[in-house]
Amino acid sequence: MDEQPTLREVYLDLLPNQPKDEIGRQNAATRLRQQLEMRIEASVERQWDLPPIIVNPEGEYLALLLEARDLYIDGRFYSCVAMCGIVNERLIKDTIRASVLIEKDGKVERPVSKVFDQLEYADLSSLAKFIREAGLLSEEAFSAAIDLVRLRNAYAHARGRQSQNDALKAIKYLHQVVEGTVSIFKDHEIKEGKFVRKKID
Repeated sequence: MDEQPTLREVYLDLLPNQPKDEIGRQNAATRLRQQLEMRIEASVERQWDLPPIIVNPEGEYLALLLEARDLYIDGRFYSCVAMCGIVNERLIKDTIRASVLIEKDGKVERPVSKVFDQLEYADLSSLAKFIREAGLLSEEAFSAAIDLVRLRNAYAHARGRQSQNDALKAIKYLHQVVEGTVSIFKDHEIKEGKFVRKKID
């Protein structure tokens, strides 16, 4: 007696096989537009979850920070946590790059890039402790950096559980690290839409 074939549901994406012509482009644009429409309401609401930002527009940090925030707004929570972890790592390592001088043979100079490249293999928590002990990172920023390392590691090893909540936590931790490293207004904040000096307790 022949066995009945097992029915299975599968996800099939044939979009990459569509002709690369004007009709194919129009079909792809329609599909993307529909996906965006389905997400847009939730994305708009998530904008108000985010903390305000005050950073120097020069350099790469603003673009990286905006990318992390855009991932959260777009509902890409796993990617958001990962991106926040990447920016956190860059901030910590670049703080060391900007601060370390080496004395050799009576001369003090900044190490060449090849020397600093060795930091890429160092444990980030240890590097964060190093710059905290050197007085280059506040306790608040240090705690946020360590919490973000733990959170990013949980998602990198598929142990994340509450992706939307954790993505928002990751963004907030990252903002604290930014405040403690590259923020140009460390003694100011935005409250109720106004730029005000932080209260010192």
